[in-house]
Amino acid sequence: MSNDILVRRAQRSPLSELREARHQRALQTSAIISGIAGVTVAALAFVTVGLGA
Repeated sequence: MSNDILVRRAQRSPLSELREARHQRALQTSAIISGIAGVTVAALAFVTVGLGA
């Protein structure tokens, strides 16, 4: 890790840390929802193809 990154992290305010944590949680939630939606769509497609056969 370079010195610049270490210095920048040390100078971050608590509010920016909270904002970053909130952003990470939002990304994780979005990924989980996208995954569930993808699996649901795939399952519906398999059911539809199975019923059509």
